Order: sequence, then structure tokens, then C-alpha cells
Amino acid sequence: MSTLFISTPTVALHMSTASTSGLHLKTPHRMLRDAVELMSSMRFAITLLTVIAIASVVGTVLKQNEPYPNYVNQFGPFWADVFHALSLQKVYGSWWFLLILAFLVVSTSLCIARNAPKMIVDMRSWKDHVRERSLRAFHHRGEFEAARPRAEAVSRVTALLRNRGYRTRQVEHEGATLLAAKSGAANKLGYILAHTAIVVICIGGLLDGDMLIRAQMWFGGKSPISGNAVISEIPPQHRLSASNPGFRGNAFVPEGSTVSTAILNIADGALVQDLPFNLTLKKFTIDFYPTGMPKLFASDVVVTDRATGKQTHATVKVNEPLIVDGVAIYQSSFEDGGSQLKFVGYPMQGSAHGTFPFAGTVGGNAPLTATGTAADAEA
Repeated sequence: MSTLFISTPTVALHMSTASTSGLHLKTPHRMLRDAVELMSSMRFAITLLTVIAIASVVGTVLKQNEPYPNYVNQFGPFWADVFHALSLQKVYGSWWFLLILAFLVVSTSLCIARNAPKMIVDMRSWKDHVRERSLRAFHHRGEFEAARPRAEAVSRVTALLRNRGYRTRQVEHEGATLLAAKSGAANKLGYILAHTAIVVICIGGLLDGDMLIRAQMWFGGKSPISGNAVISEIPPQHRLSASNPGFRGNAFVPEGSTVSTAILNIADGALVQDLPFNLTLKKFTIDFYPTGMPKLFASDVVVTDRATGKQTHATVKVNEPLIVDGVAIYQSSFEDGGSQLKFVGYPMQGSAHGTFPFAGTVGGNAPLTATGTAADAEA
């Protein structure tokens, strides 16, 4: 005959309510101690996630990165000014959104540092050094006698536990056998992986936003330029290096033309981003369905590496970007890039017989030489 004593110490130890407090530093500086406790607390992280969720809803509903007149036409001047003041027209690149992401990275990292070591220790622990007196002190326990030898009883209980999905460990004590079992220890990895994923996503948002650009403006002497200027004549303080690790810009490339820069709209101006390659648009193709609806937008491009001269021929389609040296090239929009037009000019005053031929290119300038005055016309 053997005596079996069954208890659930793990459950009893974890029945308390989860604490929302943060990391408590042992430091005499109260402000530092309170700041670290707040930053690493669950309530602070949940608040940041809530604000980010609300901001993301705004960024989804309100069309982003549109020209200011578009918001005036759609919502009126009052709300357009509100959107501009709060940077709601570019939520994901606004300073306050990036600041919230930075705080969330710090807060979640502190939560991981506070809880992950204890969880890993708990996952590896079997609690197989508990004494019989301690086991009897637990509220959730059971005790009975089995009419079998101890070895046979232990074998049958072990088989039953393993059949229920438990892992077991047998420890021999003086005159007794302790059978420890546990299940679901790997579930704690969910907490670690989920919080790590939040950190990775937030860091990706910081890199994909304007944080790196703003850092170069704050500490690198870069400033946006306002108004129109020839790209080749823009000074270095308005240009970003080709080694810039993260940016989102636009480049207008007419058919048969080549560009080596992109324009980054930021603040109330723009920055010029030098690309590590030259991008040439060989041909732009539009295909239609029999109903007349557009079916395909495709751009045949040639990418030439500026350092090695290596050329890459590819076709960029909608939702099928070309990735070269870590830079993703998307097809965002299209417009007339330089059609040749012919006009007939009529004088504002005088006889209608004074008409004159006039030719130009879409997007270009041409002199009105036959008018008798020095003037330029923009096509």
C-alpha cells in the first residue's frame, strides 16, 4: 500500500491578480523611480496603444499627403487649418505620432525586461524540491491511499499524466517519491513574442516614418527648401545622402528620361534625396478591358548603379514594386510626360490674319516669338 499526495502548487502560486505596476528601481531619486515605474507599467503601454489605434483610424479615414487646397475644397478652410496644425494630413509622419511610437518601444522593452526573465525561469522550473509539509499547506490538494506498491502506483500516475499532455519528472526523497508534472509552460513564450513583435513593428514604423529625416534636420544641419528650383543647383543643406537608411519620396520620370533624385515632402517644404542609381523610364504601357476600363499600368525601366554601372532591366506594375539595393520603386501615378503639341496663336488685338504657328511640349516652356513682345508660354 502506498500513500499518494496530489497538490497544485503552481496554480496556487499564480492565482493572484495580475499587477499593472511597472519596474521599481532602488534609487533615492524619486522622479527617476516614478518615471521608470510609469514607463514600464502595463497601464502606460495600453494608453499608448489606444492613442496609436485612434490615430491610425484617423490616418485611414482621412486621405494622407494630399495638397493643402484639396483639404480646403473638401472640408473647408477651418478644418483644413485644424488638420494642418495637428498634422492629421500626414499622421504617420507627424512628430507626435513618432514620439508615441518611441515611448511605446521604451515601455514595451521595459515590460519585457521586467517579466521575461521570471517567465523563463518559471518555464524551466519543476518545483521538485517542495517538502511534504509545504505541499500540505496548499489549499488545492488531495490525499489518498492506493492498494498498490509505490513503484507501480507512480508508474500508473505517470502514464495518466502523460496521457493528459503533462511532462513529468520523478524525484526520489528519503522514503518517498515526488512526481512533478507540468503542462503549457511554453505558453509564456506568447507573452514574450507578442511584446517583442510590438517593439519590432514600432521600430519599423519609426524607420519608415520621418524620424531619420527629422534627426538629420535637427542634428545634421539639413533644412527643407521652399519654392521652385533647379535640382542640380540645390545646395547640400537641402539634399540627403544616397546612404540615407530610410525615406519615402517621389520622382517624376517622363518616357525616355532619366532621374537620379527623389523629392521628399516634409514640413512646409521639400528635401532632395540623392539615389544610389539612375532610373530611366523606357516605356509606359496602359492596357484596357473590352469595356474600356484600365486593365494594366506597366513601366519598363532601366536601373543603372552609379558606382558599378550595372544595369537592371525590369517592369514595374501596380502592387509589383522593383527592389534595388534596398530601395523599393513603386508605380504611384501617371500623367502626360512630354507630348508634342502644335497650336495656332491668335493676337489679342488686331486683325485675325495675324495668326501664327506655335509648338510646345507638355510640361515645358516655349517662347512666343511671333507676338512682337518677349513672353514665355507654359504648355
